[in-house]
Amino acid sequence: MNEPDDTPMLGEPFECVERSAVETLRELGRYLIAVNDPPWSSIADRVPAPVTVVPSHDMELAKLDLDVEHTADDGAEVVVGFGGGTALDTAKYLAWKRGLPLVQIPTITSVDAGFTDAIGVRSEGRVRYVGTIVPEEVVLDIDLIRSAPARLNRAGIGDVLSCHTGLHDWRAAVDAGEGIAWDDAAAELGASLLAELHSVIVDIRECTPEGIRWLADCYRRIGAACAALGHSRFEEGSEHFWAYAYEHATGAHHVHGELISFAVVALAHVQDNDPEFAHLVVSGAGVRAHPDDLGITREQFVGALVGLRASNRVWPTSPTSPSMTPTPRSTSRRACRCAREHSVINVS
Repeated sequence: MNEPDDTPMLGEPFECVERSAVETLRELGRYLIAVNDPPWSSIADRVPAPVTVVPSHDMELAKLDLDVEHTADDGAEVVVGFGGGTALDTAKYLAWKRGLPLVQIPTITSVDAGFTDAIGVRSEGRVRYVGTIVPEEVVLDIDLIRSAPARLNRAGIGDVLSCHTGLHDWRAAVDAGEGIAWDDAAAELGASLLAELHSVIVDIRECTPEGIRWLADCYRRIGAACAALGHSRFEEGSEHFWAYAYEHATGAHHVHGELISFAVVALAHVQDNDPEFAHLVVSGAGVRAHPDDLGITREQFVGALVGLRASNRVWPTSPTSPSMTPTPRSTSRRACRCAREHSVINVS
């Protein structure tokens, strides 16, 4: 996949090829596959049988370790991730623990998991990053991705739009003398991705091949930058931390990009950080991000935000950003109200 001209680049993006998923699996040999179903059942009878099929789950570390134990003697030569974020993350963990090559086949564009090397798990309700792995390749089957429900592909803006709140949090931390040092190149990349996102919003909403390719290329650039920098500070801030805290507190599991899109709109209000821009992008892309549609109550939003520092993980090498300190309940309620007024309602 060619890089866009005159676009900031950090690190080396993963190898990404446009190819049929069926063709790819027919050429792999003995493979273990971590899947979401759908869509696994739609192609299972057209490909060689894998040595093991691992249904993806919620990324709890104890469950992942059981998957490693149960598949240890299956003779697999390669691990494949096939599906959305949980399948791709499960495949990362299995390949890393077993020392096997990894091939990623994202079937939706709702999350950047297939293009990042960090392996995220949940342990005691908290998100932890336990290792890294680089796939042999990421296979982009445009027709397969476009066959998914449109909302799952539109949601892919979440992990790009998060640069809006992530950069604000990072700047606030640096200005307060905390955390990871500012990096102009990383900040330039985040700002460039946001500008591009605004310009391709119609393609994202319509799920055109160009929109799918753009999201995949964004993810490649984000993944390369995170690997080169050793952190994801420019694109992961209070919006992701709030989402982790909310999911831990409620046990809810949402489409990642929809939850993050809501969180960016809401947290931009908390930050007083051009929330109109976030709303414009979310509404223009047609992302399902209204709290009523997602089933997020005012009390759940406020509770997760007020207790954010205590309930979530901090940066591995630094204190949490000061903009993620406990927030007054009045500010939290105002942010929730504004998010309700400035989000998309009932977009199919």
